[in-house]
Amino acid sequence: MSSPDRMFRILIVEDEGLAAMALEEVLTLLGHQVCGVVDNADDAVAAAGRERPDLALMDIRIHGPRDGIEAAAEIRRLHGIRSIFMSAFADPATRRRAEDCQPFAFVRKPYVPDQLEQALDEARRQIGGGRGDQEKSPS
Repeated sequence: MSSPDRMFRILIVEDEGLAAMALEEVLTLLGHQVCGVVDNADDAVAAAGRERPDLALMDIRIHGPRDGIEAAAEIRRLHGIRSIFMSAFADPATRRRAEDCQPFAFVRKPYVPDQLEQALDEARRQIGGGRGDQEKSPS
């Protein structure tokens, strides 16, 4: 695993505690900063507004009545923050719904760190150089 050219502040939205902990460890090893870990859409939207991450790593099936796609759409609408979706559920209908949120990437679970690193490289390519280059609307 190589050190990134650009460190991201990342919000993790994952309802499985062990998976969230493992993801946080991998992201830290890749040189990124995890600015929050939440397990439902309401907390994800609130944390995105409060922490202003560069991106969210978003599980699709999360706790609560709203799924990760709905959370990602609201986070993008309110805060201009895009997501990388991570899910074992990649049926065509789910993928189409996720694509409407204009994610940086879609990582299939179970993932290997190289897949996550490739998704983050794609986000880096789309966002550009320095922190804050991604357009974020004011709260």
